[in-house]
This record gives sequence, C-alpha cells and structure tokens, in this order.
Amino acid sequence: MNSAVLSSSAICWVSNHAVVPFTAALQAIFGHSRQASVRAGQAKAVRSSAMGKRRICLFGLFGLGNMGNDGSLESMLLHLRRIRPDAELCCICVDPIKVSKDHRIPTIPISWPGFSNPMLKICDRISAGIPGKLANWVRAIRHLRRFDILIIPGTSTLCDYRADPLGPPYALFRWSAAAKLCGTKLYFISTGAGPISRPLSRWMLTRVAAWANYRSFRDSVSKRFIASLGIDTRTDAIFPDLAFSLPVPNMAPPPKPDDHPVTIGLGMMDYKGWQTHSETDIIYSTYLEKMNRFAHWLLSRGYRVRLLIGETADERAVIDLKTALAESGYRIRTDGLPAPELCHVITETADSLHDIMEQMIDTDIIVASRFHNVVCALKLSKPTISIGYEAKNDDLMEHMGLGAFCQHIERFDVDDLIQQFEALLLGKSLYEGRVRRKLALMQETLARQEQVFEEIL
Repeated sequence: MNSAVLSSSAICWVSNHAVVPFTAALQAIFGHSRQASVRAGQAKAVRSSAMGKRRICLFGLFGLGNMGNDGSLESMLLHLRRIRPDAELCCICVDPIKVSKDHRIPTIPISWPGFSNPMLKICDRISAGIPGKLANWVRAIRHLRRFDILIIPGTSTLCDYRADPLGPPYALFRWSAAAKLCGTKLYFISTGAGPISRPLSRWMLTRVAAWANYRSFRDSVSKRFIASLGIDTRTDAIFPDLAFSLPVPNMAPPPKPDDHPVTIGLGMMDYKGWQTHSETDIIYSTYLEKMNRFAHWLLSRGYRVRLLIGETADERAVIDLKTALAESGYRIRTDGLPAPELCHVITETADSLHDIMEQMIDTDIIVASRFHNVVCALKLSKPTISIGYEAKNDDLMEHMGLGAFCQHIERFDVDDLIQQFEALLLGKSLYEGRVRRKLALMQETLARQEQVFEEIL
C-alpha cells in the first residue's frame, strides 16, 4: 500500500464524516458477500459433519477483572463441556494468558497488539492507524474461518457503558462482521442489552444484533430494547443470566451464637456514571458519601458490615470506605489478619463469583450495586437490596419478588435505604422463602435453556 493511498485513507478516517465512506464500504462488502457467506457456512457444516465435532469460539471482555463477565464465560464452558464434550473450544478475550490459565482453553486476543517494527509503527501513526485497523480485520477473518459458531455468552455486550464507540462496540462489530463474512454462525446467549447512548455505537451494535443467527436475553428489558432498534425479537427467548447455572459453594454457614451481630454485606462499586465526562468524580464521591452514611448507621446500631466487590476496580471503593470507617474508630478485619474480638467491618480479597458467594454465606442481608453481586446473593436466597445503575437490576429483583427493594445508584436516598433495610430485616424469613420458591421455579427454565443448547450447538 503506497503512501498516497494511506494518506487518502487517513483523511477519510479522521474527517467528521468518516463513518459515511466506511459504512458504505461495509454495506457494499456485505451486500455482495451474502451468497459467499452462505456457501462458506454450508462448506463448514460439511467439514464439521465429516470431522464429527463442533468448532466453537467464544467472545467477550474476559480477563479484565469483571467477575460477572468471567462467571458468564465459566458457566457457558460448563454447558459446552457437558453437552459437547468433544467440541473444539477457543476464546477471544482481553487477557488471553489469564483466561487460558483459568479455563484451560486456547485463546485469541481481541485486538492485534500492533506492529513491532519501528518503521511500521511510524507509518501506522502517520496513517491514523489505518494499516493496523485493516490488519485487525484480516486477522479476525483468518481466525473465524476455522470455527462453526461464534458465541457471545451473557454479559452486557449490546450496550455502551463507559465505552468509546471505537472500543468494545467496534471490537464486537469487527468480530461479528468477520463471522458473517466467513459463514460462521453468530449466537448471543442470555445477553444483556441497552442502553446505547452514542450514535456510532448504536449503529454498529444494531447491525451486530441483527446479524445474529440466534439470540436469547437474560431479561425482558434487554429484549424490549433490541426490539426498539427495529429488530424482530418475537421468537427470541428469555432465560436466566448464565451465572445462575454456576454451582453454589458446598459449605454451611458458620455457627452463630445468640449474641452474634447481624452481618450486612455491602457490595461496593467504583461507579463514575454511564459515560466518561467531567462529572465522574462528583458522581463517585456522592455515591461514596451516601454509602459511608449508611455504613455508619448500620455500625452505630450494632450490625456488622462485610464489604464485597464485583470487579477488581471496586477495590478503590472498598479502600475509601474502609479508610473512612477506620478513622471513625471502627475495627476492621482484612485478609490474612486475625479478627479482633469485637470486629465491626470485614473485607477480604476476591477473584471470582465463587469467592463472592463464599463471603456472602457469612451475611444475613445484602445491599449491592453490581448486577452479578445481586445474582450471587439471590442464588444463596439472601434478602437483597439493589442500588443498581441499569434497569436489569430492577427487572431481576421484580422477578425474584423483591421489586420493592430497589433504588438507582445516582439517585438513591439514604433514609429510604434505611427504611428498606428495616423492612427487609423484619420480614427476613418471609423474603428468604420467597426467593427460594423463585429459585425452584427457575430450575425448570434453566433445564429448558440447556435443552436449547443441545439443539443449537
């Protein structure tokens, strides 16, 4: 590719109207490749039948430290290994080394690391990164030609939470488009969707959702959102979040003497708003101040507090709250340290949803923001209050009979939270029984979900 072509491409890419020629080019490619894509898919089916096994690739933001995302991957792999034990599995992810070590599967980085040659690096920068972007498209097509199915398991992939359009939305668009060009089937399984606030992200993710050969959603909110984009979702199923299929810890709650304090699990979050903007510090400090007030109220009344996370980034919120509580004189037990005789606050490290659930066993009531913290609490039949940042939390809580115990993370009122907590504690046995009954009914839906997996995989 000569410098004149690169310069022309760069100008096109960085102009205010860059999406127009880029979009037109993609539409032309896809328009002329439909028959080729069908032929490629038919050829793959013949080869797969001859080989006697499926070649399945999974895609997601795995390995970043988000325990909900990684739990969704783990759950999907458990399903695949149970129903397709001879399948060839691979994962496209953010941290291929970690994911490969944790799950014993081959991995592919989501994005190409870039040119190693210094001169090529300079040329790539001068050309606004066009050669590197083209190389990413080529490698995506080259990899997906090997696979029969590309699965996006769970997670909130069809949204733009704190995501630049050329970040995760574009990465999903690139790999999904490559699947379409290669005749590789594209499946969204128990996915979360919406909102999408940026026009370019909405354009890309709408097309990704429309290209899917199979879609199921984890809640009615996600299904309605995708339908609002003009996509026919009438035959799309709603199944529970994949993390509900994970095993619960095989351990009994520790024995508690009569004078043992009631323990409240506070799921902290490093929350800074839906999008990156100048008010992120204000949003976080306001959230932290409210959680600090609630924690002080709990501790002043003799309750014990266990701080929980759902992503490694949430350690910041735990440290900030722990520091504020320690300055007020409360005794804190941290990982590896013996508990003081009268321990007020407990905080331990966690690397997975399994760690989170093990820590939750020691609690009586959970107050959490992260969606998968709420999922873990409900899996353990814990009475739960959701301080969520998406409608998915409210939908799940309503489904589990706890719809009256929700607030939005940017608008929640501490006095209302105290009233919700007192009502939940007063009716603790009632709400535990309600959640257990809902979980029993969910088992039937999870069984149907696995039947669908056997049919489509």
